Amino acid sequence: MVSISLVLGLVIGGSVSGSAKAAPDTSSWFGSGSAAGPTDAAVPVTTAGFGFAGGAGLLWLNDSDLGRELDAVKRTKATWLRVTIDWNAIETTRNSYNWSTPDRIINAARARGLKVLANVVSSPPWSRPVGSFFTAPPTENADLAAFLKKFIARYGSKVTNYQIWNEPNLPIFFGWTVDAARYTSLLKAAYSAIKSTQWGSTVIAAGLPRSGGWNSPPNFVTAMYNAGAKGSFDALAMHPYVFPGGLYANPENAVTDVPAVRNLMIARGDGAKKIWFTELGAPTGTAADAVSEWEQAKQITDVMSFAVSAGFVGPTFIYSIRDNGPDPADREQNFGAVYKHDWTPKYAAGVLGAA
Repeated sequence: MVSISLVLGLVIGGSVSGSAKAAPDTSSWFGSGSAAGPTDAAVPVTTAGFGFAGGAGLLWLNDSDLGRELDAVKRTKATWLRVTIDWNAIETTRNSYNWSTPDRIINAARARGLKVLANVVSSPPWSRPVGSFFTAPPTENADLAAFLKKFIARYGSKVTNYQIWNEPNLPIFFGWTVDAARYTSLLKAAYSAIKSTQWGSTVIAAGLPRSGGWNSPPNFVTAMYNAGAKGSFDALAMHPYVFPGGLYANPENAVTDVPAVRNLMIARGDGAKKIWFTELGAPTGTAADAVSEWEQAKQITDVMSFAVSAGFVGPTFIYSIRDNGPDPADREQNFGAVYKHDWTPKYAAGVLGAA
């Protein structure tokens, strides 16, 4: 077991010894943003590339709007699209599948040369405990394993990257519970099913957002390892949102938890594995913790620069493409980095090259 005191010591005083590259000095990351602000000449990209996390809103778009959003993504030189694979909506009845939504989105993404990260989430009612929230894991892991094999049989080489569930350290995204051991059990079953069907694929664990409490990413990852997660993921995902204060403010340890998790991985023998940033961004609008469009663009490019400086970060994904609603006071409707809901370009559209 790696204690929190050890993690903090590693972040402050150095890194775990070993052959794998350790986390660099965090102070260098805080200085990586441009004081002058973001420009289209200074969008930093890791060697694994960047893309967009479409979110659930992408699932409801008509063909015209979907094409318009993905055309904007393509103009940015992005190479990835994270697509929500809503098992709850696809297999509402056991062994009966409606693939129409993932067909549209995956085919549209691949037609534009975008690699797809399939983010598999949400259990259908027949598979989860009676009365549970749809984000709950299935009662039987074998149900998810069977679904994943059907998914791979349908899409084949169009999809070879999978994130299993999303933000399971937040209660709302895991059936109103936080249970790292239960998540690990689900991850292990998913990994086995995917690898037995598509051995060369990449399986991404978790997608952990910031939290300064008991369910922080370092605590959750420690509990995952203690539950036997080693050997059941190829990379781990984090969501280092830094709004409203920005990179230097390090809200809820959003920045410093990244090297903390990195050093946990090294200590457990997983130093060769990357941490993917499968969500990053900031909301605009009028909510209490919203930021200006200029600041949104700066936070996006600062976190992408932080990823490049780290040296162990895989692809980075901006959440999201377009605001999914018209209400500026609702934070969750205003994460679009390219467009407002009415298709007005945001400041970041020009910075990212989408305008």
